[in-house]
Amino acid sequence: MRIIRIKISICIALAVLLETVAFSQSIDSVYYTFINEGDVLTACQDVIEEDSCYYAFTQNIIDPIAHFSTLLKYDKKLNLIHKKQLMLGDSNMIVKVLPTKDAFWCFGSIRTDRSDKVFSVKLNKNFDVMHQPTLYYLEDTIDYGVVDVIMNEKNQFVLLMYGMQNELMLLDSTLQVLKTNKLDAYSYCCSIEEFQGNYIVDLGRFLFIIDKDSLSIIDTVKTDILCIHPVGNLLKLNDSVFIRSADFSNSTPEVFERDMAILFYNKQFEVFKQVQVGQVGYFDEYGYSNLDFITKDSIYYAYSTRLSSPSIPVEASSVSIACMNEKGEKHFDYQFNIPEDLNTVKRICGIIATSDGGCLVHGISIRYTYEGSNDTGQFKGFLLKYNPQWQKASITELPKQYEIAVYPNPASNQIVISGNEVQMLDVFVYTITGQKVKQVVVNATQTTIDVNDLSVGMYILKINTKQDILTRKVQIIK
Repeated sequence: MRIIRIKISICIALAVLLETVAFSQSIDSVYYTFINEGDVLTACQDVIEEDSCYYAFTQNIIDPIAHFSTLLKYDKKLNLIHKKQLMLGDSNMIVKVLPTKDAFWCFGSIRTDRSDKVFSVKLNKNFDVMHQPTLYYLEDTIDYGVVDVIMNEKNQFVLLMYGMQNELMLLDSTLQVLKTNKLDAYSYCCSIEEFQGNYIVDLGRFLFIIDKDSLSIIDTVKTDILCIHPVGNLLKLNDSVFIRSADFSNSTPEVFERDMAILFYNKQFEVFKQVQVGQVGYFDEYGYSNLDFITKDSIYYAYSTRLSSPSIPVEASSVSIACMNEKGEKHFDYQFNIPEDLNTVKRICGIIATSDGGCLVHGISIRYTYEGSNDTGQFKGFLLKYNPQWQKASITELPKQYEIAVYPNPASNQIVISGNEVQMLDVFVYTITGQKVKQVVVNATQTTIDVNDLSVGMYILKINTKQDILTRKVQIIK
């Protein structure tokens, strides 16, 4: 099998709203990789960053019985460096990977004659298996699956999985079972996090507070949020605050719309802040593990935006990324339409904040089969790397030539570009892949540009002035 890699290195795309002369040439960058394994269904399940590289773990499904896992190593621009099939036995799929100094600890599911079983395995830094996978609940006939795994301060693993109901399992550093506890609830929306000296297990409508030593349930908190359904993963910001995402209807008689919200919880498990995200006028859908940060000024949230009407089968969706700080102040909320992968549905498996200040989204690109179409039905993996440059500038007093405003933003019919007292010469409009779609001669301090003929998505304005060449972002909606 071969991998067909489509890489888009955006040189002009996604240019930043400049704040200093020093960074007047700084631009955002987007890189996209489409993982195509031919007839094998492929999902990019987990990604980790290590030694300035990204390691993508894919699930590969040949048929309902035969599954296997593959490692793909990429550089910062998503150029493929190495590929390796992980030899873990028949019909295995890695779901979660935790890196340590000398090993990678992997957790997933193995299909047996009796049912699906949860397994764990330790790999060395060359991704060779250090011992045979450890399987749990071999005698049971029900299916088990991994939901989330964390490592505590004792180098033990706390595994959240589902069977007949959700269950916690504590493993030692050799992956042997120390304790288990069944939770009287069942939900696919779940994650686990340490908070206030205990574990929080997020099961959607309920938060379970778990004692770290005994794994016993201390308390159960019902998340009674009107008209909002919790989705995605729970994420601790500090010792007093954690966040999670939720979706809610924002429909009108004219538009069927669903948006997202980031909910901020205090240590009494009360929501004290709600930050709405989502593309205006569109039906937004959640990702499975959709929140991450390295610095609290850049909390990234990934979701998908449906591009077709919800009254017909889902035909296409795009990746959307929002970013905010720990106070809930949004930096941006963008939709990414990649021309080489437009007519597919994006399922977000996860997002990681990267060491260079950006983020990397991974998941599944699905092309459905429709009656009367030539589509064959495909599941392919994808990676989208985004590096916003806005965070590199911090000067608040701007030179006059940078006081150029673009409004409304988002826009649907026209945009106004106001240069205050700055004389603008020309304005060029580019797609995020660098294709020029408009050029307007201005020779004035203000102009209006008709954008009715532009497709939905993000565009870059390149503004020529007598002093410099400036760039601005604008989002087009319909």
